[in-house]
Amino acid sequence: MTALVLKIVLVVIALLFVVVIVRSLFLRPNSSAKQIVRIRLHKAVGIVAAALIALGLFASVLGFGSGDMRDPVPFRIASVVLVVAGLLVLLAYRNWYLEPGRDAIAFRTVFGAERVIRHRDIVSQRSTVRRGRRILAVTSSDGTRLRVDVTAHGLSQFAAAAERAAAAHRAPARP
Repeated sequence: MTALVLKIVLVVIALLFVVVIVRSLFLRPNSSAKQIVRIRLHKAVGIVAAALIALGLFASVLGFGSGDMRDPVPFRIASVVLVVAGLLVLLAYRNWYLEPGRDAIAFRTVFGAERVIRHRDIVSQRSTVRRGRRILAVTSSDGTRLRVDVTAHGLSQFAAAAERAAAAHRAPARP
């Protein structure tokens, strides 16, 4: 009887945790008042993160809460792996953004480091096409690097500015 109550409590806690996370993913503060255009990851990434965490919590209920299971170790390992993977995807979803401006692009990495690359500071740019998508890799004069999918995020203006800045940096100065 005690094991059944423990399982029910763990399931309710897991469901509440998932509901809070999913709700926080969809209820963001209104940034339209600030007129800041931030490009973020698609909401499906947040849904995948919530699903991984929910599956991990469900596997933990099976692996840690069940006393009559023959071998609970696989469920315990799977639960830890799923929760950690879900938390990493959630971290990437909450942190990563691009903020293209008129003369610079501000961005935040997956781990939360905020950086800015000014168009005039771009020393090199490389454009590749992978599976029909144009990937732009930009390096600034201070060593800051940005690799972004130009087609998915609609950054054609930034790509053109990066191309001009890199060409101007390569061009020799005229006497």
